[in-house]
Amino acid sequence: MAMKEVDASKGKLRGTYMAILIPLGVAINLVGGQIAGRLQLPLFLDSIGTAIVAAIMGPFVGAVSGVLFNIIASIIGGNIMSSLFGICNLATAFIVGFMVRFDKFKTIPHVIIATIAVALANALIGAPIAVVVYGGIQGSGIDLAVAGFLALGNDILSAAFLARVPINLVDKGIAVIIAWLILKRLPENMKNLAGKRLGKSAAEDSSVSASVEQSGENKETTE
Repeated sequence: MAMKEVDASKGKLRGTYMAILIPLGVAINLVGGQIAGRLQLPLFLDSIGTAIVAAIMGPFVGAVSGVLFNIIASIIGGNIMSSLFGICNLATAFIVGFMVRFDKFKTIPHVIIATIAVALANALIGAPIAVVVYGGIQGSGIDLAVAGFLALGNDILSAAFLARVPINLVDKGIAVIIAWLILKRLPENMKNLAGKRLGKSAAEDSSVSASVEQSGENKETTE
């Protein structure tokens, strides 16, 4: 008798994965952010969990995990306005999650594209939020880079943006690579948790699945 794999993307099993991975993503972001803050690193390290959850569970579940982290972090830090940085995690989740869903998160070039897209989105969104919430200087490792661009004659918004571009390329690159490596090592029946693949690859996947099932049925008949 042919054994059928459990489809982890459906029913209670998917709900179970969501219940586990959303708080796990929040925890990873909290730990990463604390490490970066305590060591005064010129990095954020607070979107690794978001990228991981988005890669595994899809853009919307990843977004929930990322935004929830920013709300919790703002409460812990005593500045509810800093929860606005949740929009940055929203962008990270959507870019990574939809790239997985469209089957564009499989190769090194895909990882590079995702890193650049996430880094630029976070710089564009994060700079004005940092200016509004902190006046551009937020008491973290990025402040030195911001001060450097201010010294070159840039206004505070431009300095906040320019400082974030190279830093986010490294910071979000770490998050994207970790998410990609984890996704590659997942069992096959868990790789469709982010949603069904679209386009040609979806048809190919359906064709392969149908062929495998037909083969199993034929084997049962002959036995």
